[in-house]
Amino acid sequence: MTEAKNRPPPITPEQRKAMSFQMTYLMVMILMLVIISDAGLRLAIGQTVNSVFFPLIGFGGNYPLISIVASGVIIGLITSIPRYFFTDWIKMGKIQNKMKAYSQAVREAYRSNNRDKITKLNKLRTQMMSENQQATMNTMKPLMVLTIFTLLIYIWLFYAVATLPYRLISVPWANNVGIATNTTSMFQPWILMYMFTSITVGYFTTMVIKYFDFTYKLRKEEESVQVF
Repeated sequence: MTEAKNRPPPITPEQRKAMSFQMTYLMVMILMLVIISDAGLRLAIGQTVNSVFFPLIGFGGNYPLISIVASGVIIGLITSIPRYFFTDWIKMGKIQNKMKAYSQAVREAYRSNNRDKITKLNKLRTQMMSENQQATMNTMKPLMVLTIFTLLIYIWLFYAVATLPYRLISVPWANNVGIATNTTSMFQPWILMYMFTSITVGYFTTMVIKYFDFTYKLRKEEESVQVF
């Protein structure tokens, strides 16, 4: 009887799917890290995709700073817009509220030393984790292709910066700013500007879409309400 109580709950099919997706996504991330870390492979792939990205945002190699910012803007847009529409925000909100209520109930159960309630809450935690994993998987699964596209732009930037005939550029706030250290290093000064641009654009794009989308849905909801 004691062994049955201590035995962990069986893994549900939803949890198996979530675990399988997480392992696949982890393998993709590891592969991306290996590619980025290998300077030779990085430059080879960058040279291959250069014929696509250079005419679009290369600007003839004359404005590398604008190319970096443009790349960050593109990545910010193509990651934030699909992620927003693939995310069930209402479900995510419900899950967050459940997690807050669960955390409060756990604190109260431990404070009052209510072991029966603690046992029930531990069983409930498995179910809540499964719901959270499923919601995350539904959001991230369609974005796998976009992750590969993001990697290609990122690698192309390494190639574009490495092939510049100079290492110093002028920016609005300073002259002779180093844009790169060398062609083999994985940590380059331009990466900070690229990341800052993509994160900023992605954040504000999500906020703007959320504002207008939720405003539209609220108006539709108000119009559907019949007043007697």
